[in-house]
Amino acid sequence: MNTLILALSGSAAAHQHPPLRMAGLRAVAGSGLLVAVGYIDPGNWATDIAGGSGFGYGLLAVVFAAALLGMGFQVLTARLALATGQDLATLTARHLPRPLARSAWLAGEAAILATALAELIGGAIALRLLLGLPLMAGVGVTALGTLAVFYAARRNADRHEQVIGVLLGVVAVAFVYLLVRAQPSAGDVASGIADTGNTLRDPEAFLIALGILGATLMPHNLYLHSGALAQRAAALSAADRPMAMRIARNDTMVSLGIAMLINAAIMVVAAASLSGSGPVVASLDGAHAAIGQTLGAAAAVVFGVALYAAGQSSTITGVMAGRVLSRGFQPAGSGWWERRRAVITRAVAGVAALALLAATGGRDPDGLLVLSQVILSLALPFALIPLVVLARRRDVMGRYVLRGGWAVAALAATTGIVLLDGYLLAQTLF
Repeated sequence: MNTLILALSGSAAAHQHPPLRMAGLRAVAGSGLLVAVGYIDPGNWATDIAGGSGFGYGLLAVVFAAALLGMGFQVLTARLALATGQDLATLTARHLPRPLARSAWLAGEAAILATALAELIGGAIALRLLLGLPLMAGVGVTALGTLAVFYAARRNADRHEQVIGVLLGVVAVAFVYLLVRAQPSAGDVASGIADTGNTLRDPEAFLIALGILGATLMPHNLYLHSGALAQRAAALSAADRPMAMRIARNDTMVSLGIAMLINAAIMVVAAASLSGSGPVVASLDGAHAAIGQTLGAAAAVVFGVALYAAGQSSTITGVMAGRVLSRGFQPAGSGWWERRRAVITRAVAGVAALALLAATGGRDPDGLLVLSQVILSLALPFALIPLVVLARRRDVMGRYVLRGGWAVAALAATTGIVLLDGYLLAQTLF
């Protein structure tokens, strides 16, 4: 494990720390894994498959760009948590105007529910593909599976990371298999990336590209990452914080790099096996059927297993992010709510999912995934803006305040994301 800390820190000084300090630094590594799964949830699957089936490899560069933006904001979140020893929710409530803090809290809660809705629907679709289970029964089974994991790990938070690591590994192995089966052409991949500009001139491709961006940058991931690191920073001295920041930065980049490659693999598999076979494949059911026809029945089963694993891992981290919101925005009265949040959130999301499925007759579950992404797009600015504002305040960050070119880049990226999300929302609603 010390070798891992050395590699993540990028400094031989890690070996010079006594055991107690090494234990504190060791705790910093691994938080990136918690947020990585949010980058491969069913919402990402839907947009990646639509992009690959409709436009080949022309939007693959968008997957990379969205992931790099996500890395930047998650690294900034880690810096905020390690510099202050507090999470984003707590800092927002403490340092920003009450109306903005309350708006951020409500938007965060909406994002948690939207994420839970997406994961329950995604899990239900996966169980229908694998077992023929009706969608409504699949929602219940998926919710119970999440609660069972939390019950088993209720006294050991590290088990959550272990479970998430296993589920992420299942998704990664599944797409390695699918890539081998699909046999994409390296020349076609390179040509598609080079032609990204022309692809984005197509209005439908541009909307899918915005969907990829909205599905990648999720507000609850910012709260979750800051909460995980704030707790782990408690054992660190001021002298250890610079090295902890390097470890967290590298850990985040490695973990999200893996998630980026999985997202890219989803699009590549869709482009190699579905592109040119007809209209854009806009549903997970359609993708499953088409993969079964082009790559074989075994590939279709692997696709379903990976979808369920991705949804289950993402819904676990959604519950964990909700706990951070409770502690940060309602510290005085969060005890009762925090203890029961997992059950209540699953129940509310489950009732909403069942009601929406009943209202639509279960004919368009993927439309509910789109609805969840719209909600997340609305909620994202309420997390990004406080993050950047707090990171630029010296009274909050001290010597680690964000300044110079990095501050300009963060402001520009936030402004661009807010404008693009607004455009996506307008196009979706009108």
